[in-house]
Amino acid sequence: MDIAQFLRHRNADLPGIVESAKASIGLKPADVLIAVGSLVEGLGNSKSDLDLILITPRDGNVVSAREVTLVVGKCVADVLVLSLRKVEEILAHFNTWSALPWSATHAPDFTLEDRRLLHRLAHSVVVFEGANSCLSSLLPGRDNLARLKLQVARHVARTIQIDIAGNREAEDFVTLVFAAQELLGHAVDGLAAGYHLTNPTAKWRSRILEFIPVNWEVALRTRPTGLSASELFWSLHRAPAQPDRRPALAHALRITTFARAVFVWAERRLVWQRADEQTPLGLGRLEGATQDRPLPHLDFDVDFFERDGWVALGRLNEFDDPLLLSLSEFEVTRLFDGVTTAGEATAAVFSADASDAERRVVADVVSRIERAGLSVHECGPSPR
Repeated sequence: MDIAQFLRHRNADLPGIVESAKASIGLKPADVLIAVGSLVEGLGNSKSDLDLILITPRDGNVVSAREVTLVVGKCVADVLVLSLRKVEEILAHFNTWSALPWSATHAPDFTLEDRRLLHRLAHSVVVFEGANSCLSSLLPGRDNLARLKLQVARHVARTIQIDIAGNREAEDFVTLVFAAQELLGHAVDGLAAGYHLTNPTAKWRSRILEFIPVNWEVALRTRPTGLSASELFWSLHRAPAQPDRRPALAHALRITTFARAVFVWAERRLVWQRADEQTPLGLGRLEGATQDRPLPHLDFDVDFFERDGWVALGRLNEFDDPLLLSLSEFEVTRLFDGVTTAGEATAAVFSADASDAERRVVADVVSRIERAGLSVHECGPSPR
């Protein structure tokens, strides 16, 4: 249900909302009244709230009241009153952050409330705009807003990856499973960010995924499942029946592999402004499994850093020299999923009639990563 349908259902309309706001708090020439939230974003239903934000330069009781309730017909609207100065301060902070170089090692200095406000400013319906208002200067750039959501997800995910490795070492498989599911949520945030779906509220994750195109998997360059994004989220989130070692590790490895693939794709799209340079993998190119042993997984706390045509691969929170890979070598590692074989990876990254040299690239990547201790087979012993 969108906002127009909701208002009709409640015997109300936007002009009536404006008149009620004028009578209750007054609307001045420098004021802006916007509708925000789930109804504006197409996520609402008949039980949703109508959320409004009044941005005003006025001081005194109007701003200090913070929230005002309006009643029009059968519609109850909650109005959050914000001072123009506060909104401008948050936007100035956002614009300063937007000019900084990309870094997943630091958390952006924004509260969830800040991020929700920025998102709502960018996704709103104007209910009233005074003649002297400055609405155009209050709209954050959507590209940078998506990058902010990605950086938050990426930073938190790295911490969780380290935690999962620690849970395995402690043989705490209950906590490991819960941590993996938390990691999945942040991976979903990264996926949504890649499509400029910037709502930061966790409760909307599964609904937001319904807006992602049906061909979403091809860009991840991982073994395709044929599922929609929301279907795969549901499938990956299903915990094993018992938190025993084998099923817990398998569950967490699948999620970590998915998360890493999402973050590679989203960084390339939002940070480096490019899509994958090679042809996306197709389902047919991964059919016809051989009897080869499946490729391993990259371990839980293995992360990547891409720059200038090279990718550094190493463990988080450790100081060993990273493994440097070319872009084509890194493409092979994106198929380290415990299922895809070396032969399938060769066909997918290069071609079905790959040369001997191309086949050696795959074998060499596997060997180098295993020697560096960065991989793990699903049911094998914990590394180190």
